[in-house]
Amino acid sequence: MENINQIKQAISKLDEREVKALLNLIFIQAEKYEEDEMIRILQTMKKSLIQVSRNEEKIEHRQTVHIVFGDSPAGSLKAAFRKTPYEKSEEIIVLPHILSVGPIESLHTEKGIENRFQWFKEHYRDEFNDLEEYKQGMLKAIEKIKGIASYQQIIIWTCENAAEQIGLRIVLYLIQNKLNDVFELNTFKAFHELYTYPMLEEEQYPRTSGELAPEQLLQFYEQFELRPMNRAKRHALLDEGNNLLLSESLLRTWENDELWHSDVERDDDFIIHCAKTLHKERGQHDYMKAARLIGEVIGHMQQYTGDQWIEYRLRDLIAKEIFAYRGDLNAMRLYEVKLKEEFLHLTM
Repeated sequence: MENINQIKQAISKLDEREVKALLNLIFIQAEKYEEDEMIRILQTMKKSLIQVSRNEEKIEHRQTVHIVFGDSPAGSLKAAFRKTPYEKSEEIIVLPHILSVGPIESLHTEKGIENRFQWFKEHYRDEFNDLEEYKQGMLKAIEKIKGIASYQQIIIWTCENAAEQIGLRIVLYLIQNKLNDVFELNTFKAFHELYTYPMLEEEQYPRTSGELAPEQLLQFYEQFELRPMNRAKRHALLDEGNNLLLSESLLRTWENDELWHSDVERDDDFIIHCAKTLHKERGQHDYMKAARLIGEVIGHMQQYTGDQWIEYRLRDLIAKEIFAYRGDLNAMRLYEVKLKEEFLHLTM
C-alpha cells in the first residue's frame, strides 16, 4: 500500500508532457516485448517513479537553483547533471517558451500568460497540441521562481539572443525582493572563453544555449568563473524586465548587447532572400517543401525565433501573394511554396 501511495504521489507531480511521454513509452514497450519481460520493465518503471517521489520530497534541501529558457537547454542540463553529485544538489526550473516572439505583457500574471497563449492559438499551427502544455509549464515555472527559498543561490543560464536575455530580465523582476546570490552563466561567453574558435565567434555561435552538448554545459558550470551579480546591475536589468512586462510588442531583437522592439515583418525580407537562394541552387523555379525553406531560414538567420515564428511569417507572405503555395496550410509538412515570378528578381 505504501508503494502504491508513493507511485500516486510521483504521478501527481508529473506535468502533461511527462505523463504523455511515460504512456507512450509503455505502449511502445508493450508492442516489443513478451508478457514476462514487460512485467520486469513495469517493475523498473515503478521503482523509478518511487525514487522520483523521494527526490521531490528532498528538493527543499537543494542549495542551487538553475533557471533555463527552453526545453532543449533544459534537457541538456539535466543530462549533464545525470550520474553526478549535482543530480541531488541542484534544482532546474524551465521557462519553456521562446520569449523573443509573441506577447509578453504581464507575463508574470495568469492573465498575461493566458493572453500570450491565446495569441499563439490564433497565429500558430499547433500541430501536436503543445500550446496548452507550454502554458501550464510557464505557470508552473513562474510559481517555482517566486517560491525559491532564501538560502538557495540562483544561476540563470543565458546566451547572446533576445529570448534568453528577456528571460534573464523577467526572472530578475520576479525575484526583485529576494536577497539570494544571483549568477548569470552566459553560454556564448563561456564557450569563447574556454575554447578558441575566432570564426565561430564571428558567426555568433552558439546562438542559443540549446545548441550546446550536455558535456559542454557541465564544463561551463565547473570551469567558467561565476561572480554574484552586483546590486546596480540587478536593479538595472529588473527595471528593463519591468518595461518588457509593460510592452505590447510582438517581436524583440538582440543587437549590440541591447534589446530592441521590432516590427513583425522583420524577418520577411530574409525569408524571401533564402527562397531566391534555394530556387537558384535547385536550378529551377518550382515548388519546394515549406519545411525546407523554413529550415534554410532558421539555419542562417542571426536572431533566434524558432521555426513556428518563421512558418507564421511565411503564411503571411502567402496571404500577401508574395509566395504561391500548394497543399494544406494547416501544417508546415503538408504544403509547398515558391516565390512568385514578379518577386524572384526583385531587389528587396
